[in-house]
Amino acid sequence: MVLEFFESEAFIIGYYVLTVSASLLLIKETKKRFIDLKKGKNSIIFAPVAFGIILAYVLFAFDFFETIPILNWSWLGYNIAFGPFADQGLWGILPFIPILLYMFIHINYVEELYFRKSKKMVLVWALMHIAMGVKVHMAIMLIPIGFLFKYIYDKKGLNHSYAMHFATNIMVVITLFLSFVF
Repeated sequence: MVLEFFESEAFIIGYYVLTVSASLLLIKETKKRFIDLKKGKNSIIFAPVAFGIILAYVLFAFDFFETIPILNWSWLGYNIAFGPFADQGLWGILPFIPILLYMFIHINYVEELYFRKSKKMVLVWALMHIAMGVKVHMAIMLIPIGFLFKYIYDKKGLNHSYAMHFATNIMVVITLFLSFVF
């Protein structure tokens, strides 16, 4: 009964609305976030490294970890950030891409602000993706990427790790979109 509630369309839509609302509360900060992205733009060149880790994982390890039940677990089966209907493929995601990109502007900044201060917080950041519906093995795969963001944060500062994180997520969305189209 409880599990059915968490899998219900009403809960999933409500959870997505709650997720989006957090970003909408920061609408007055949007101009500042664009300025922060501009200040950190030189570190966008490192985004392909983070994206490459994701791509290598998907190409060479994903299928293996999908076979391990505990690592394959997800309460949702997909990342709720892609929208409440992401399990329906391209037409379930497409209407939500604009709000997803807007959310990245704010969420990526907050993630870098709070989760790059220590190695422990990098681990918390990676594992928090499970609450977003990401499979356990994908959340674990995010750990080295989080440390890469932390390295940039430590060497160049918040705006640089933020710009790199934002660019990495844009690359992921473009790749996901293209995988549905082709």
